[in-house]
Amino acid sequence: MQAVIMAGGKGTRLLPLTVYRPKPMIPFFNKPLMEYILENLIRAGVDEVFVLTGYLKERIMNYFGDGSDWGIEIHYSNGENLKLGTAGATRKVAKKMEDTFIVASSDILTGLDIRELYSYHKKKNAPATIALSRVEDPTQYGIAIVDSENRIVRFKEKPKPEEAFSNLVNAGVYVFEPEVFDLVPEGENFDFSMNLFPKMLQENIPIYGFPFDEYWNDVGRPSSYLQATEDVFMGKLSLSQLRVDSLKGNLEYGGAVFTGKRCRLRRFNIRGFAVLGDNVEIGRNVKIERSVIFSNVTIEEGVEIKEAIIGENVYIGKGVLIQPGSVIGDNSVIEEFSKIGSNVKIWVESRIGKESIILPD
Repeated sequence: MQAVIMAGGKGTRLLPLTVYRPKPMIPFFNKPLMEYILENLIRAGVDEVFVLTGYLKERIMNYFGDGSDWGIEIHYSNGENLKLGTAGATRKVAKKMEDTFIVASSDILTGLDIRELYSYHKKKNAPATIALSRVEDPTQYGIAIVDSENRIVRFKEKPKPEEAFSNLVNAGVYVFEPEVFDLVPEGENFDFSMNLFPKMLQENIPIYGFPFDEYWNDVGRPSSYLQATEDVFMGKLSLSQLRVDSLKGNLEYGGAVFTGKRCRLRRFNIRGFAVLGDNVEIGRNVKIERSVIFSNVTIEEGVEIKEAIIGENVYIGKGVLIQPGSVIGDNSVIEEFSKIGSNVKIWVESRIGKESIILPD
């Protein structure tokens, strides 16, 4: 079975975390986001994957290589993928598809059974099937209405609140027949949601929806990244490498911690959860609440970090306070007794001097 993974985007809403790494390579429990959807595809029976790369493509290619570590074949499609849009970039590899194939976004976390989606598509004998998740706020996504047979009758990308006629949203996983891509003009910017799906509806070509209730998160913003992290600890999202049975109670009554390799932790306090990368050193009397710390970070004594994400190779001096919603870019230094306000983004390579106060706009 063949699949395409879309991995070309810049992840601008996650800046500064995506300055030195493409969004698919952002660590989630110390593995790249893209590895989770790849593993899901493999469980569904996929043995050959075409990755549509773009921004910082070398980081992706160097990590995943030819796929042999996962027992599959991985090929890469480079070039002008960003300029071509999602459907235009997929069209380039569609001619290599021998039969029905799957397309998936590289930056989603989901419990969707892709094999079940594939079987449903074959049962419907459809040209295209879209996995659909239910969300409370659909304004950031493409939304769909389906009829009693789950055929999509209306679709709209990123509606305004007053235009949100459905809470069923495009979950970024599709099943296609190769001939669908005859509708995509060669060499033009053509998007699935903005162009291809509306064109299919206009020409009365069937598109089916596959509503599912399993977990789904597109990890588009720092807040959704932290929410997905908490969801793992709470057992809402299952990861093959992590058993949360023993952690859930700890999370509710104190704090749960997940560490990478070679971490050095002294007497510190966790509220909610903390996820640490490799080579993280934490001094005494540090308080961490609902935060993620990437690799190679040093945190001196008396620091407080609340609902924040700390990038790689960061030094945080004694007595620093980092407030909720803040993101600290890679290779930054925050000197002692400084305060970083709520929802502040500290750019990569920054140096915040001693006793400084950084406030949001």
